[in-house]
Formats: sequence, C-alpha cells, structure tokens
Amino acid sequence: MVTPYKSEKELLEHFGCYEMVTPCKSEKELLEHFGCYGFEKQLNFDEKIGDSNWKIDINQGVIYFDDNITFSIQLLGTFSLSSETWLWSWNNEASQLPISVIEQALSLKSYGEKNNINLFTTAQFDTTQQELYKIGVIATGMFNTDGYYLADFGQGIALVTIKKDHINSENNNQNKTSKILPKFIKNLFGRSSSESDNHEQKNNQNQIFEIFSQFISNFDVDHYQALKYYLIAKDYQVKPSNLTAQTELVAIKGEQRIIAKFDEQSRLISLNV
Repeated sequence: MVTPYKSEKELLEHFGCYEMVTPCKSEKELLEHFGCYGFEKQLNFDEKIGDSNWKIDINQGVIYFDDNITFSIQLLGTFSLSSETWLWSWNNEASQLPISVIEQALSLKSYGEKNNINLFTTAQFDTTQQELYKIGVIATGMFNTDGYYLADFGQGIALVTIKKDHINSENNNQNKTSKILPKFIKNLFGRSSSESDNHEQKNNQNQIFEIFSQFISNFDVDHYQALKYYLIAKDYQVKPSNLTAQTELVAIKGEQRIIAKFDEQSRLISLNV
C-alpha cells in the first residue's frame, strides 16, 4: 500500500492537525493533548445529527444522514461485535479500500511508529467498544475534524471521522451537559467575574467548564494537562510562568480570564472566571 504523502508531517499538515510542541508518547498523553477538544466537537456533531439514519459510500468517502445531510469521512477502522476485535483500516486488505479514505489511519500508524504508541501500530487487537470513543476523540482533536461517527452495520461498527464546513461549533451544549454532570463537579465552578462581563463570553466560558467536567468524568487523564491543552486549542494563552506548576493554571483570551486550581495529584479543585 502506497501513501501519496512523503512524510508524517505532510499528512498532518494536509488534515490541519493541531500542532504540538513535543510529540505524545502514550495514549494518556494523546487524550490530554487532543481529547477534550475532540470531545467538544463530538458533542456539537451529536447535537446536529441526533438519531438520523445513515448510509456510507466508501468509494466516494462520504456519509449521508437522512438523505439530506452529507459529510466527507475518513475510515479509521472497524470493530467486530462477535469477536470484539479492532481492525485498523490500513490493514483491511480484503475490503480493497481506497487510499483516499484511510489517509488519517495511515497518519496515525506513522505517528505511532515514530513515538512507540502500540494503539496506532497494532493492526488488529482484542478490545471493547469503549475503546472506540477514545480513538474517536483523539482523532477528532488531532485532525481537527468535526466529530466522529460509530456506524453500526450489524456485524460490527465502522469508526469514521467527519468533516463538514457548515457544522456550527457554537451549538449550545449547556443544557445537554448540565443534566448529566455530577453535583460535586458542578460545585467546582465559582465565579469572580463582574456583572459587566459580556454575556456571550460568560456562556462560552461556562460551556468550556461543563464540557471539560464531562470529559474528565469519562476519561482517565491528568486534569491539569488536559485543561491546559484544551484551552490552548481554544486559543487561550496560558501564562508561561504557570506551565510547569501543577497547582494553578491561568489562561487569557482577550478580556476573558480563567483561573483553575488543582490539588497535589493535579485533580481539579476549582474553576473561576
């Protein structure tokens, strides 16, 4: 199988991959770098699609929802419901997949080879369906796609990333996430902003807090690292003096200011605006 790209860098640039200062060396680091950003995008995508019916044209690299919404896709791999095994698309020679729909999977394989990440380089392995969510949010954040979709075709599930320019990244997830947030997570959110703060800025920041809280409730990550990279992906400037400290994080975006405090195990204690 031949890739049209000469290097991992070309592949990542082609898909607008979120640039890292240093490469990730583990699945946990990948989740901390890309997971929450991908998780937010997935909430937006779920809000748009809901329970729509789907149909995939793999040769064209597109997925249709209810025959009136179309997205381009990248096939990452498939999960067998009977054997509970994951198969990366780059190793699915029997299906004779077009190179154009497995480019992201090839990029992840190359990344895994360079950084010793077995998740990306093991062609087929036993796993659970829960692993698909982890791969999905990582790939969504890493390639800056609009989300991922688990296409259940009966015998298994195809994991594809989704790209469409018109997805509104400002969908309101506040009501959706707040219904399922644990009370102890909600109590972390204190406010120090004045009454004159812009209402839209407050909504945006509240949404960040709620999405992050839901993310850390679903994935085992270092809270400090995950929040830091999530805010960087959201165009916040994290003060250099706080990049090495693990008990406080200060992030600024225009007039918006976020202060997060953590305990000695880097667990989130409070978030204030």
